[in-house]
Amino acid sequence: MSMTKELFFTLPDGTPVHRYTLANARVSFSVLDRGATLQRVALQGPGGKPVEVLLHYDEPAAVLTCPDYLGAFVGRVANRIAGGRFTLDGKEYQLACNDGANHLHGGVDGFDKRMFRLARAEDDLLELALTSPDGDQGYPGKLDLTVRWTLLEDGFSLEWEAAADKPTPAAFTCHAYWNLAGRDAGPDAMLAHRLRIFAHRYTPVDEDLIPTGELAKVEGTPFDFTDFHPIGERIGQDCPQLALAGGYDHNFALDEAAGPDGLRPLAQVMSPATGVAMSIDTTLPGVQFYSGNGMQGHPRRSGFCLEPQTFPDAVNQPAFGQDVILRPGETRRDAIRWRFTF
Repeated sequence: MSMTKELFFTLPDGTPVHRYTLANARVSFSVLDRGATLQRVALQGPGGKPVEVLLHYDEPAAVLTCPDYLGAFVGRVANRIAGGRFTLDGKEYQLACNDGANHLHGGVDGFDKRMFRLARAEDDLLELALTSPDGDQGYPGKLDLTVRWTLLEDGFSLEWEAAADKPTPAAFTCHAYWNLAGRDAGPDAMLAHRLRIFAHRYTPVDEDLIPTGELAKVEGTPFDFTDFHPIGERIGQDCPQLALAGGYDHNFALDEAAGPDGLRPLAQVMSPATGVAMSIDTTLPGVQFYSGNGMQGHPRRSGFCLEPQTFPDAVNQPAFGQDVILRPGETRRDAIRWRFTF
């Protein structure tokens, strides 16, 4: 195992952005300290030939203008909050809106654009930290966050811890785009991936992609990935929910309870082109499956996202039964683990 650190680029104000790469004989992944961004993943694929399986940018200008949250750690709250508003302990808060009338992935200046500071670096571990001030994007309270990337024999994991000095919503995720056929393999190869999601229910959305509050069964719909299906097999079906999102952009409610390690199975996915397979486990209750319908920095549907998360707009939908409020004296801890076979 090894870790390397290099200057990736310099921001217009002179701030250096570093890239940290952790590698072993089978897996190599890189993280930027800007946005705690997962920037590159390469595997020693079939026959020992390296396969890059994460969509990313190599050019600094593209990183700075990325409209797709490519690989970023997003917060203070991942996904959408309706109207950018919520009420907490009797007080209404208005957040910065950056998705029409709604708040998305932390707002106009979310964590994806922040410089994280180095807290710890070892051959198999990288720890980055961020302090978000009281009032950041409209959120109450100062929040202290630590994210920890760990290299595994056959993959890697991401864990985070957060604490705040006032009650505040806090729900994070990693917004990685995958194409296991290769980062430049394109939409046809992405749509051929065979996907299984460990979920029998999903949350339908309205025209703004805000959950309606319903937990609908996937059975008999194009959202049934309880067995393996190609991503593109039913994406063009005449289905109102697919039409609203232009494809898949929906939250799935995971079935399984957490195991002894706190993780539950989320999904398995495999590329027929390379034979590379990925499994994802998480502590979180849901996953946003996004088929790249609105990608701007890469060709449409050239990558897919499986974003472990609490349900979108949960801060306004108590029927979901998810408390996303972090209170003083508490620590919010969650994790994601990616493993690969090839």
